[in-house]
Amino acid sequence: MKDNPKHDEILKAGSECFARFGFDKTTLDDIGRLAGLNKASLYYYFKNKEEIFIAVVLEETKTFIADLQHKTQAFPDVRKQVKFYLTERIRRYNEVIHLTKLSVDHLQKVEPMFDAVYEQTKSREVAFLTELLKKGVADNAFSFSEPSASVAESLFFLSDALKHEAVRSSGRFMTGEIDFSSAIEKLDRLLRLIIR
Repeated sequence: MKDNPKHDEILKAGSECFARFGFDKTTLDDIGRLAGLNKASLYYYFKNKEEIFIAVVLEETKTFIADLQHKTQAFPDVRKQVKFYLTERIRRYNEVIHLTKLSVDHLQKVEPMFDAVYEQTKSREVAFLTELLKKGVADNAFSFSEPSASVAESLFFLSDALKHEAVRSSGRFMTGEIDFSSAIEKLDRLLRLIIR
């Protein structure tokens, strides 16, 4: 159903509603009204609001990753490419959770629903990082005792761990109040130790 215009309209409407009202306050009626469908018609395409939210996040994530990978290639130095890519991932996560206006508690409840999204994007991102690292090894910018794919996966997980640690240790009620600057600083310090 992905090439269905109504499906795309629902995703567009969902994206607008989640950005305007936040996840908690968005209703299926809001999405349906904006998409030009009644609530019952939405159920033909999606089981519930959470499924629409996941589909919206997946589409936005695909677009973001493609754009980020393109921007990353613009840097002439592979070290800067790796650093830019990993830090921008955290910045983007920060932007997305600010837009959705989720409570920290609700974010932690919906995260398990994103396992499929995470697996799809993880494989693409690790493959991209692997290619950057292979290029760096070939150019003598890096020297690893492990295969580039293992290092890429480790860097990916390190970036994610710092991102999630910032959420869990924030002590904040709303995701918009979380400060990710510490996670970015920690990532920067670790990258300087790992990638010279």
